[in-house]
Parts: sequence; structure tokens; C-alpha cells
Amino acid sequence: MVGTNIFRKIFLHHPKYAVVDDRALVTTENWKPAGLGGRSSRGWGVVVRGNETANALAGLFRADAGWRDSTDWSAFRAGRTFEIEGPANGSYPTRFEPENFSVDGVRVLAAPDNAEDALVGLLDNATESIRIVQASVGSRRQPFVRAALRAAERGVDVRVLLSGAWYAEEDNRALAAWLNRRANRTDASLHAKVAEPEGRFEKIHAKGVVVDGDRAVVSSVNWNNNSARQNREVGLVLDGEAVAGYYADVFDADWNGSGGGEGGSGPGLGLGDWADDQPLPVGVAVAALGVVTLAVLVARRIRFVD
Repeated sequence: MVGTNIFRKIFLHHPKYAVVDDRALVTTENWKPAGLGGRSSRGWGVVVRGNETANALAGLFRADAGWRDSTDWSAFRAGRTFEIEGPANGSYPTRFEPENFSVDGVRVLAAPDNAEDALVGLLDNATESIRIVQASVGSRRQPFVRAALRAAERGVDVRVLLSGAWYAEEDNRALAAWLNRRANRTDASLHAKVAEPEGRFEKIHAKGVVVDGDRAVVSSVNWNNNSARQNREVGLVLDGEAVAGYYADVFDADWNGSGGGEGGSGPGLGLGDWADDQPLPVGVAVAALGVVTLAVLVARRIRFVD
């Protein structure tokens, strides 16, 4: 269960989740053609069936929607103008089909409540490997970055894959180069890249972590202090070798497909019939926005799995 921090001001509402009956969808993607529509971004997502997870997120939604700073949309838009974003029209192949898995446990993360401490603790307790995929990273001293460096310096194999999107590429290449230089200098087991999709997707928008091959994090949390400390964010920690292995395979495919550029390179979802707290992770194709579906690459239709 996650508590609601009503005493800390939330500056940006940034989560991507939905609750339908006893099913909860949590994804890294925005609900628009480039994200859930599968027309641009590499994203991760998962659907979990089980009352505990669904109730926790439904409670968070009620707390946020009913708080005194929430505003009805019709009132919010009055007197405002909005820029219309150009459509995303990409077409990308599905590389990973959505699958069903049983898991050993599901933990709900929320920022600014428990997400930062939980993610730092997860990285600090890694013993073998950490795979990190991020759209961008805020700074070299960001707590998640420092925890990843600590892990690498004690011998954990750490790989960091960052987005090559035009708006983040320069900063991401600089950070990847710095991480690689530091790893060489300290003999740490770390390698960073900027993704080169080569037609498999347009850009990375995922915010995912796989630790030791048996825990996976799917969340909206960007690796910057604003996201973890000032935004409303939502994520899940999924325990189990099968489900973690699924996301690890997606990460490895993107990593290996991005060449070996130092400081240089580096979506989909499905819905089905599950046992309690049994998640369906998104494949490598973002599903079209529907009931509750998404994937790890980019697909063009909702996939329902019996």
C-alpha cells in the first residue's frame, strides 16, 4: 500500500496509470499517438490483476482528484489557449509480443511519497546486474545516478541506455561519456550508451530498471530530482525471474541494436486474463489506446490474450 503525501506540494501531475475493476495499468507512456498509440516512442508498461494493487492506485487517484488543488477541466481550460501537437505517424514493427507472467510480488511506488527511497534502496541492494533505460538524466549527482555508480564500483554490472531524441541527445551523450570515463578511471563495471534505434522505434521514452534479473521497475519517474521529489509519479516493482527476464530481453535487444558508441547510442502492450497480481508486461510495440493496453515497442492495435 502507498500513502498519500498531502503535506508536500505537487508541482506536476506526471503519472501514467489507469484502474479498471481489479486491473491496474502502469506505463511509462503518455496517452497520445506517440506513446500508447505506438507511433514513436519506446515505452514499457504492465497490466496487473489483483485487488491489492488496483485498490492502492484507486486510493491514490481518489486522494489526488479530491484534493483542494484539483480543478475541473472545463474550469481549467476557460480563457486558455492550447497548442495543437502535430500527429505522430510512424510505423514500427512489433519485436516482442505481450506475455502473461505470474510474479512473486508487486510493490506500488509513488512520488513524492516512497519512490525515491525505494529506487535507491533497490539499486543499493543489487548484487549482480542493473539495466537502466531512461529518456534523460537530470545531473551527475542525481541520487539514482549515484546509487548506480556505487553499485558499479562494488562490482555490479551496470548498463545505462539513454534516449537519442533531438531534445535530449546532447545532454545524454555528455552524461554517457562522463559515466564511461568515470568507470574507466575507477575500474567500475559500468557502460553507458545513447540509443540508435535504426528504424525499430523513433526515440526512447521508457523509464525502466531491471535488477539482478529478478526485479523490474516500470514507472513514470524520470531520473531527476523534480520528478522524484516534486511530481506525482507512479510505478510498480515486479518481483520474479520470468517477468524481469522479459524486460531484460527488451533492454538487451535495444542495447545490442544501438551499436557500441561510447557516450554515444544506445515499445507495445497487451491485456489478458490473469491470476491475482499477475502482470502482463508490454511487448516491444506500443498498443493503440484502448481499454488498458500498452507495450514495450510500438504496436498498432490492442492485443488481447486469452
